[in-house]
Amino acid sequence: MKSGSFSRFFGSVFAILAVLLVFSSTGYPCFDTFLFIHKKSMVYPRGYAAADVLAEYSVNDTRDASGDSYFTNYNIYYGLAESFSVQFGVSTVETTREERGGGVDSWSARGVLNALNVGGGTYYLDVILEHHTGVDADGNTTVFSVPNILNISDFVLVVHPVYEVTRVDGANEYAWGGHAGLFYNVNNRGIVGIGAEYGSPQSGSALNRQYTDGEAAASLFVGFNFGNLYFQNEFAKGLNNSRDYGFAATVKLFLDMGMHI
Repeated sequence: MKSGSFSRFFGSVFAILAVLLVFSSTGYPCFDTFLFIHKKSMVYPRGYAAADVLAEYSVNDTRDASGDSYFTNYNIYYGLAESFSVQFGVSTVETTREERGGGVDSWSARGVLNALNVGGGTYYLDVILEHHTGVDADGNTTVFSVPNILNISDFVLVVHPVYEVTRVDGANEYAWGGHAGLFYNVNNRGIVGIGAEYGSPQSGSALNRQYTDGEAAASLFVGFNFGNLYFQNEFAKGLNNSRDYGFAATVKLFLDMGMHI
């Protein structure tokens, strides 16, 4: 790539990241970077199975360590077809160091469809529908998102708008937002990247202050393969109405059951 084209490419990339951060699910940026190493969409290929555990620790306020919180998330994935995969998971209660709680908080189900594949994997457009339900059935959240993945040489650009509806106590709460990331593939064995996310409430007390009351965060990602295991680490920094710092570690076990990724 010539130097002029190289500069224009990175200028465009950072412009996209900036626009999404300013104008684009609540929470923090979290990508499943395992498939990015193999230049795939967010669909697990047919016959491919995986399971992972994620542990996340948040420093919500550096001035008060007792308010630090943590939770774990467990997921299984399976590719039903070349362009469709499913995911099921359970999450524990997010608790603080002072509370020291625990137990299963919610379960989730997700379907991922690859709607568009351009240039043999240069650009992917996926459609994701996901549902979360609390174990006490007090809250139900439905999430619709359309991740866009662009592969250029060893770089991966992801722009992922999200819309969610949560029903609590008979009323619907809405949020829109998204996350974006720029990643570099290291010899198809590891990946490093940066991510950003913005979430804006569309109902409730913040209805007229969507931008000022929205949550924003940025993250650094490092992931690598080791045999049939994949390790991903995420370091997050809250930017607006968010935790101060956060760390998430994921260990994924994957099994090829008829499809070489």
